Amino acid sequence: MKQVSVMLQRTTDGAMLMNGDGNVILWNKAAERLLGFFASEVIGRPCEEVMRGETLAGHPFCSSSCAVGHRLGCGSGVRNFDIQTRTKNGKVIWLNVSSLPVPSRKPGRFLVAHLFRDISARQKVLGLAEELYAVLAPTSGRNRPISETPRRAPDERPDTMPTVPALLPLSEREREILRWLAAGKNGKEIAEALCISPVTVRNHIQHILEKLGAHSRLQALAIAFPPGGVSART
Repeated sequence: MKQVSVMLQRTTDGAMLMNGDGNVILWNKAAERLLGFFASEVIGRPCEEVMRGETLAGHPFCSSSCAVGHRLGCGSGVRNFDIQTRTKNGKVIWLNVSSLPVPSRKPGRFLVAHLFRDISARQKVLGLAEELYAVLAPTSGRNRPISETPRRAPDERPDTMPTVPALLPLSEREREILRWLAAGKNGKEIAEALCISPVTVRNHIQHILEKLGAHSRLQALAIAFPPGGVSART
């Protein structure tokens, strides 16, 4: 445990360590520089109050019932995801977060470590690329075979698309993509139908999996749509 703490303190990424209750017990210097909070302001506070993560649509990602923290608290593997948050002075930034379980002194119990880095510049580039893709894709005939069936307009929906339950904590775009998955479309087909980039589709799907606590697209569909024969390509 001591070696892990020393390693987290020395890493160039922002790093925090949470106990079994989800409260911060370690906050390194890189995290201070990145988010502006001193360790004395963070130690002992719940993780969700510190990170204040949001999705692309501005919906809360971090919460006391965090599915990522629950799985890691059971020792189940590394998770990687992107969130939007704010520094102490209010600046909006994007973080890529890698999470992993850390063995506790108590047998069978694990602490949770988050390593995070600023990816705001990358997100800005992806956003610009998506805007350019949306402008060019509807009118460009390049890279599309002459015999190909014209792409379905974004506002057209197959009759077989099910309705996503209102209780699920998903944004409108995430619900839309989940419905396309339920209709049997893969990531590339969804990107073409919605005039967004495949990278954006993958990011949305990743957020869907995290919010639903699912390990795969099929599991997400099983959670969103009770047994009834819905399937999707993986």
